[in-house]
Amino acid sequence: MTPFRIGLFGKGRLGAAIAAVAAESLTWQVGRGDTPEAKADVAIDASVAEAVEAHLAWALATGTDLVIGTTGWAIPELEARVAGRIGVLSASNFSISVALMARFATVLGRFAALDPARDPYLVEHHHRLKVDAPSGTAKTLAAALMVGCPRKTEWTLGTPAPHQLSVGVVRAGAEFGTHTVGIDAPAEVLELTHRARSRAPFAQGALVAARWVHGRKGVFTMDDLAADLLDPLFVFGGRP
Repeated sequence: MTPFRIGLFGKGRLGAAIAAVAAESLTWQVGRGDTPEAKADVAIDASVAEAVEAHLAWALATGTDLVIGTTGWAIPELEARVAGRIGVLSASNFSISVALMARFATVLGRFAALDPARDPYLVEHHHRLKVDAPSGTAKTLAAALMVGCPRKTEWTLGTPAPHQLSVGVVRAGAEFGTHTVGIDAPAEVLELTHRARSRAPFAQGALVAARWVHGRKGVFTMDDLAADLLDPLFVFGGRP
């Protein structure tokens, strides 16, 4: 059996975590500006937003499937550029538990939508050095929550208007990442929280994403992976 080969762009905190859990499959790991010299089945980009464009060009030129784990990048007409030549999966958070939480967030949104007195909200906490606020994960969860609650059409960090979802951001200490989606009603509060204790869940999820996208053609997200791997969990009593 041919071993699964992973290439890794990035030597930062996430890159180091992925390298640690992918040791047996890791073919190469390069820093910013370096070009891989060996082949890989899938390359994982855990570098910086500014490098994604070059890494995508390399992946297309070499026919290598690509998993993008950086945030803050934007490539216009990405699907047209990929054009079914390789598989590309991008994610703001690779944790499979967070992918499941996004599913639950939509369910919570639907529950909130049943009663205008139920106010959905989101709060996230990261370490003091995290640059983006809110995080990419918070934006993903907010979008999932608003899918379920159509009266909330956008999120805000300030005082919300009736059509806005209130999002709270904390940047303090050394927190890896905590996200809470909740509903505040007059007589009760319902919350769902994900708290990362290390970067291991993100690294492990990146490997799941790499194996899932390999051999597929087109542009995908963790939502596509979740639909394939997690949606069967929402089947109860043997009935869809």
